[in-house]
Amino acid sequence: MTIEQTVLQTFRELPPDKQQEVLDFIQFIKYKLSTKKPFSLSEHQKSLRESKDITDFWSALQDFRQRVDLESIDDDTFENLRDKSPGRKVNL
Repeated sequence: MTIEQTVLQTFRELPPDKQQEVLDFIQFIKYKLSTKKPFSLSEHQKSLRESKDITDFWSALQDFRQRVDLESIDDDTFENLRDKSPGRKVNL
């Protein structure tokens, strides 16, 4: 029996609410796979090599200040950073 056949057989034995959970989980996995960006170490190798020499906070701070253009940071940079939603609903 193939994996697909086993999954279908087991799926059919579940009650409808559990079938919905399985479907939701499958859709979640598909979404994660479609939104994952391929990671390329080559983009970060130079940065990783250079950061190995940094052993203290002051050196790390100086390195950060050299890499980041602080003049480009303005009030709008962090405008939509915080999630302003009230959170999840709780029924008491």
